[in-house]
Amino acid sequence: MVRLDGSRSIEDMHVALLTNRAWLDEELVPFQHLVVGLIGEQVRVAQVVPEGVCSDDLSAFGDHVPWRESSVAALNRHRVGQLDGELRALEVNLIHALDGRLWHGGLRLAESLDVPIVLSACSSLDIPLAKRLLGRVDAVRVAVSAATEPITGAIRQVVGPDLLVRTIGTGVHRRDVQPPTRQDGGELCVIVSGNGVWDGDYDALLGGIALFVKRRPMSQFFFDGQGAGQHQLWKAASSMGLLTNISLIPRRLGHREMLLRAHTLIHPQALGKSRSLTLRAMARGLPVIAREDVFLDYLIDQETAVVMRHPGPADWSVQLDRLVTDSRSAAELGRRAMAWVNRNRPASHQINGVLDMYRRMAGQTIPFPG
Repeated sequence: MVRLDGSRSIEDMHVALLTNRAWLDEELVPFQHLVVGLIGEQVRVAQVVPEGVCSDDLSAFGDHVPWRESSVAALNRHRVGQLDGELRALEVNLIHALDGRLWHGGLRLAESLDVPIVLSACSSLDIPLAKRLLGRVDAVRVAVSAATEPITGAIRQVVGPDLLVRTIGTGVHRRDVQPPTRQDGGELCVIVSGNGVWDGDYDALLGGIALFVKRRPMSQFFFDGQGAGQHQLWKAASSMGLLTNISLIPRRLGHREMLLRAHTLIHPQALGKSRSLTLRAMARGLPVIAREDVFLDYLIDQETAVVMRHPGPADWSVQLDRLVTDSRSAAELGRRAMAWVNRNRPASHQINGVLDMYRRMAGQTIPFPG
């Protein structure tokens, strides 16, 4: 229903959520929660996903629009921009590009459909992208939803005051579970999650693991890489004699849910990228050990994680030893992280923030709190 003032009711809103495989690989669970939350608020949703994504991973209550993703960025921009016919037939009236790699095609698509667009910014890489793409856009038709306050502030600096840029953190569902408990002295099962590209950070961590496993030879480390291959990492682990303690996890949509059954989560790199994996680990009470990252406002030393500035091998070895010898402190850290996530990042906060931004972009009057 369109009101006399031109604004739309929420029941008349039809949003196209643009996704790619790399983003879904990281954020499948939040995507599912977002779709269900929007539909629960009577928003019609078109799930625009790459061909080959299993329909079981998508909501049965929204429209499914497949697109043919390529390894060539320019081709992807063109293909996303060519979805206007299908989305026009569905009467989509708002676009939401959920990854920076979809901004360019999404902007072209929104222009073709003559509808507003929301651009999600989850990475520091989106800051120069915003400077390049958003300098001359219509501020009434484009808005940015940033995952953390530091990313929000940085984007505001490069796009100016007219464009709507708001922080909407990734939400996780509250979990009524007890954090995992361990007895002092037990062996560790650790998830290491970075981009999979061998660098000095991985070198320092592997050096720390090599020191640690001399004392705890049965401990296991599962390396979850976001990149396409981890061959250099495997070669380094082999040269250090760590192959009996390390497994490289292949990418598969949804596999990170299984990883959260470990004892702890390690982020060895400062990637400047907000990831729901970390927040979901905190929501389960897993202790998190991470390198300091100025773009992530949810890494708070000794409240949500152990945060280290420039850790070397000895620093990693010490932290791993503490997990073994002082399991009570590790469990307490997990409980503090769980409490922080429950207060600050519930899924309902994200859904409410997204709905408010959609209303603003669609021209709907915002009701005063009653």
